[in-house]
Amino acid sequence: MIRAVLFDFDGTLTRPEAIDFGVIRRLLGCPPQTFILEFIQALPTEDERREALRILDEFELAAARASVPNDGAEELIGLLSRKGVPRGILSRNSRTSILEAMKNFPTCGTADFDVILTRESPGRHKPHPDGVLHAARLFGVAPGEVLMVGDYVFDIEAGKAAGASTALLTNGRAAPPIQPAPDFTVATLRELPPLLGL
Repeated sequence: MIRAVLFDFDGTLTRPEAIDFGVIRRLLGCPPQTFILEFIQALPTEDERREALRILDEFELAAARASVPNDGAEELIGLLSRKGVPRGILSRNSRTSILEAMKNFPTCGTADFDVILTRESPGRHKPHPDGVLHAARLFGVAPGEVLMVGDYVFDIEAGKAAGASTALLTNGRAAPPIQPAPDFTVATLRELPPLLGL
């Protein structure tokens, strides 16, 4: 039984492609197939890591200011709130960028989430399960009672590794092959309420 819902942020609660990761990679000298946070963490000096994070923060903040809620996001958050279902955000983004992006949500805000975990939070980032397990503890539920919702393979991998249920949001695109496979695949967030018995 699902008793709490944990959302990715970019491309899940917001519409996808607000941030151009290709430009960020070029500025940082990050190879095309390398994940940006992992690249930054592997830089040899603290000064290099700090400067790379500053560049990433600037781009994330600009993208946050331009972002808009994804289709059905606010309605789903409102429904979960009314039904008393705990809600959270688990993101590799900075907390500052999430707070900035939430200003573009007309009918809900950060107060509508019981848990917000970002790259500054303790533990390893997705695809590791730490954030999902931490959120479950804060929700006061077992990991198996959490639904992790996201638009990327890392969301599914993190949820599965934690023992949570998972839902892949395709945003209307073809679903990529993911192993382990998500429990649910939805084109929009509007498809989630029936799956949750709401």
